[in-house]
Amino acid sequence: MNAIILKERTPPILIEGLEAAIRRIPHHHSAIPKIQAKLASMKAGFGGEEELDRVLRDYQFPANTLILNDLSLSSRTFFQIDSLLLTPEFAVICEVKNIAGELSVKENPPQLLRIADDGKISGFISPLAQVENTCSLFKDWLLCRDIDIPVYGCVVLAYAKQRITAPTTKIPILFPRLVPNYVRSLLTGKSILSNEDLLQLTKSLMDGHKEYVPDSICSMFTISPDTVYSGVACPTCERLGMRKHGRGWYCTACKTRSNDAHIQAIRDWFILFDEPLTNTSCRSFLGIKNPRTTLNLITSMGLTPIGNNRGRTYTLQLRKQSMKHT
Repeated sequence: MNAIILKERTPPILIEGLEAAIRRIPHHHSAIPKIQAKLASMKAGFGGEEELDRVLRDYQFPANTLILNDLSLSSRTFFQIDSLLLTPEFAVICEVKNIAGELSVKENPPQLLRIADDGKISGFISPLAQVENTCSLFKDWLLCRDIDIPVYGCVVLAYAKQRITAPTTKIPILFPRLVPNYVRSLLTGKSILSNEDLLQLTKSLMDGHKEYVPDSICSMFTISPDTVYSGVACPTCERLGMRKHGRGWYCTACKTRSNDAHIQAIRDWFILFDEPLTNTSCRSFLGIKNPRTTLNLITSMGLTPIGNNRGRTYTLQLRKQSMKHT
């Protein structure tokens, strides 16, 4: 049977934030190259994780194989798991990497070196050391809940075209299609957890998951809020400045009409800035004049109000599900 995916993977909120920054920050701004590089890296990483997801979703696993993606837990410190596979016998942690170039893992100090096609050398945290640390933290997390099962880890290279040299290690480095066989190779037929134990463990994991919302883009890249372009972006041509028209929005450039284009603009606000939203700032950012219209838009999005009357501000829960550390 196919594994049961109890926690789906969702795009990192930081991707949305970086895309908002590119839409709304002048292209000549000094932060743009860093933002573009970070966005490319984030998209590559997420794409690699999706490649593993496709393999795991289609594979016929033994009964009671459960998958939870993008877990952020706390043990001695916060730690993040790309993909966690649970069986009644053991747990497997998958650390996914999608880094182009010639890769080489060094032991002392633990480090991943990348030689890009242009010859540039970059250093990263060793994925082997990263997996070892994550496994250790997860074992501690389990023991605090009186659960004692083996925890294994593997590094997953998203695509077979990736090239890597690494020292001999007990932690396997695999391509996605080899992960199911690795999981099967660990099976002994001797269950440690009952079905009820397994379900209780997954509930504890979901309850223990701590949402991760990154710092605002402006603070992350030291961008003055004054330089950020306002306006509602057209969902078709992406031009800023859609006009409020009746119950919706109208793009004068490509003639697109939208009933909900303001939603992304308001999300952009909360991702880009470090401050709550007011009716006044919302009107200014969306380019509308009527406070009542603005209040209706805010109310329709279910924003959380803070305070009363003139001093009221609003906050937004960007995501109630999985967030990924970067």
